[in-house]
Amino acid sequence: MRALGWLLFGLFLLYLLLPMLAPVVYSFSQMWLGLLPEGFTLAWYRRVLQDPRYLEAALLSLRVALLAVLLNVAVGVPTAYVAYTWTGRVGEGLRRLLQVLPLLVPPLVVGLGFLLAFNRPPLALSGTFWIVVFGHAALGFPFFFRTVYAGLAGIEVRLLMEAAQASGAGLLARMRYVLLPNLLPAVLSGSLVAFAISMGEFEVTSMVAGFGTVTLPLLLFQSLREDFRAASAVASVLLYTTLLALAGLTLLKRR
Repeated sequence: MRALGWLLFGLFLLYLLLPMLAPVVYSFSQMWLGLLPEGFTLAWYRRVLQDPRYLEAALLSLRVALLAVLLNVAVGVPTAYVAYTWTGRVGEGLRRLLQVLPLLVPPLVVGLGFLLAFNRPPLALSGTFWIVVFGHAALGFPFFFRTVYAGLAGIEVRLLMEAAQASGAGLLARMRYVLLPNLLPAVLSGSLVAFAISMGEFEVTSMVAGFGTVTLPLLLFQSLREDFRAASAVASVLLYTTLLALAGLTLLKRR
C-alpha cells in the first residue's frame, strides 16, 4: 500500500513537472521528432539575444514588475498594518477579505474590470503603460499582503509601535524606522513573489495593454506562430526567473 502511494505521488509529480520542463529541454535541443530530443545547442538562445524585440520586451517587463512591486510595498505594508491592528469583527472581516477575495477572482475578470473602470476621463488609462503596472500590482497584492501579514504576526508590532510613539516618533517615522526594518524579510519575500508573478503575467496584460506595451509574455505568445524554438527559449527564461525568485525566497526564510 505504501509503495502504491509513492508510485501515485511520483506519477503526479511527473505530471506537474513535465509541462514545465518540456520547453527547457526543447530550447536546448537541435531537433525533437521522436520520444527524446536529439543534439544540444544554444542557437535558440542566441537568436533571442540577437533579436532586439526580445530585449525591449524583457526590459519593459522588468520595468513593469519593479514598479508593480514598489506599488505593492507602498500600499501593502500600511494596509497589512491596519488590518493587523484593527480589532473586532470588522478587522477580522477585513483580513479575510484581503487574503481570500483577490485569489478567488479570475485574472480575466480583473482585466475586464480594469477595462471598464479605467476607460473614461479622468481615469482614461486603458491601453497605456500604467494600467499594465496597476493590473500587475493588483494580481500580486494578495500574495504580498499575506506574506507581510504573516511577518507582522511574528513580531511584537503593537509593543514596538507604542514604544516608538511614547518616544515622540510620528506615524511616518514609526513606519520608516520601526515597522519597515522589522518587516524587511517579509517585505522582501512578498516582493520576490509579486515580481515573479508580474514577469510571467499574460491574461490581464493581453486585455489592457496597448500596441506599444508588449511585455515578454505577450511577445512569447506572438512568437509561437513565428518561431516555436525561440518561444521555448523565452518561456525557459521566464521559468528561470521564477526559480531564482523561489531560491531567493527560500534563502530569506532560512535567514
